[in-house]
Amino acid sequence: MNSETIAGHGAHSVLGRKPKSTPDEIIRIAWSLFERDGFDSTTMADVAMAVGISRRTLFNYFSTKEALLYPTLDEYMEFFATLLMDRPRDEPLFHSLEYCLEHSHEKQIDLEDRFKPGPVVHAARLSDGAVRYSRDHWAREMEQAVARRLEGQAGGAALAGFVGALAAQVWTEITKYLKAVGPDADIGEALTEVMGSLRKLFS
Repeated sequence: MNSETIAGHGAHSVLGRKPKSTPDEIIRIAWSLFERDGFDSTTMADVAMAVGISRRTLFNYFSTKEALLYPTLDEYMEFFATLLMDRPRDEPLFHSLEYCLEHSHEKQIDLEDRFKPGPVVHAARLSDGAVRYSRDHWAREMEQAVARRLEGQAGGAALAGFVGALAAQVWTEITKYLKAVGPDADIGEALTEVMGSLRKLFS
């Protein structure tokens, strides 16, 4: 499939108007390019051209190429944050986080099924740059979710900061697990193992 074919498949154009595209269409086209040409060899300019938009417009949707590898992270975190806000106010924070991680796993699977990443995308997600991006983004979102949950409580900002730091380490440990197990690794199993270690730490 060449760039013209990919672009024609994803972007909707009307005579006399600039092509328009949705974030989902951009991801599908970008992933097609990654699978065909490789993640490292594909530039943001290549993606923009295939989609039929300018580079500036593409960067309005996705700030980095690594962000293209994790299109559902923000949507997942919105779901997670909603779960967290609904937990009883007198429930210990660690128990609330455990509950939300466990009960958001199916949501994560549903989001992943929207795009069905291929082997090249899977491998690219474990590259150093992608791991840094996803780890830092997830940790920041976790910290913000906990800060909202603890708003107005004494020491809440500090606790949220600690959770953000722990979230970064959790993501690092999950990545190690995924790299060790290989393509068939289950992120849910990785998270269960890491949370088991955290329970021992806080027991």
